[in-house]
Amino acid sequence: MLASKGHGDLDRAAAGTAHSRQTMQTPSRRWRLSVQRLSLALLVLQNSVLVMVMHHSRNRPTGTQPRYLASTAVLLVEITKLLTSLVLAAHHTCTSHPNSSASLVVIHLFHSIFAPDSWKLIVPAALYTLQNSLVYAAISNLDAVTFQVTYQLKILTTVLFSILLLGRSISLRQWLSLVLLTLGVALVQISGPLTSDDWRERLASLIRGGTIPTSNAFKGLMAVVAASLTSGLTCVYFEKLVKDSMASVSLWTRNVQLSFFSLFPALLIGVLWQDGAAIARDGFFAGYNPTVWLTIGLQALGGLVVAVCIAYADNVAKNFAASLSIVVSYAATALLFRMPITLHATAGAAVVLLATYMFNSRPASGGLLLPVSQARPARHASEKSKPLPDVHPKQ
Repeated sequence: MLASKGHGDLDRAAAGTAHSRQTMQTPSRRWRLSVQRLSLALLVLQNSVLVMVMHHSRNRPTGTQPRYLASTAVLLVEITKLLTSLVLAAHHTCTSHPNSSASLVVIHLFHSIFAPDSWKLIVPAALYTLQNSLVYAAISNLDAVTFQVTYQLKILTTVLFSILLLGRSISLRQWLSLVLLTLGVALVQISGPLTSDDWRERLASLIRGGTIPTSNAFKGLMAVVAASLTSGLTCVYFEKLVKDSMASVSLWTRNVQLSFFSLFPALLIGVLWQDGAAIARDGFFAGYNPTVWLTIGLQALGGLVVAVCIAYADNVAKNFAASLSIVVSYAATALLFRMPITLHATAGAAVVLLATYMFNSRPASGGLLLPVSQARPARHASEKSKPLPDVHPKQ
């Protein structure tokens, strides 16, 4: 009887501990889901506004003044992200060490930024530079329609690298939704300045092997495929790096490291090598106006929001949010500037919404407009994701 009573006390104690642990985890999970949805919604809004503002900044008449250089804007975006992330990283360090003096906080922040593993951020920084170069080569050798359609392969390459590097499993229903998403975004994208007959003629010419009016089509296709692969690899690599070290390194410290290493290719390759002569002739800030500064601010904000999306959701959810923003920006542009709404663009928008619903919906419940990460939270703050977790049950 005493033994039975002892076992009963142990069972009640274990049940109480489990209930207490579940009660503690529930607010954390709810907070995580709130951050996911808020960051994804903010990314949709930011991308939608950025598309319209950037288009206005690059196409508005400048008169006799030169148009601003994209390389200088990219450098200023990286500097803005670096300074903002540095402030947020310093705040996180102060919160983690409330009893430390200001000098100790600075020393700790310095050592965390230039830690022995900080060199790993050189890889995504170099890949981002390579991706931009490949995109430039693709645009130079392809017409706008072909580039916009084929560059949507980055949606599928991101999922492919998520499976290979993060060990994620994607169901057949989700694969179908991803293919539909790629096609839907392509349909919306090709509703740009070219007419319906124009883009059909150019795509048919490309399929037949004919010559596109913009130089070497095969070289452009190889460049855009390589850019899509590089985009997927870069995003997933950064996601793995952030999530594997979140217990010891803050998100904003990783963002500082990435922005710091991205400064060198932006400065050396973009500003000095590519546009050095134009800057020497016209000046660094030639063509700048409030619209350009707003574009830079929105791009920097987008970089910070993307980092939060990657940390608390994943790259697949980020791609869905970006695709939704394309639909929103197209609809807003049509309403604000009275542009005609084409049939294929409307069909593409419907396909994007359907794909988003399909990917995030469950058989027994309705879907959400913005997909969130379905991954289970770690059991402990110090738990790291495994390099290649086995998603199949062992025999």
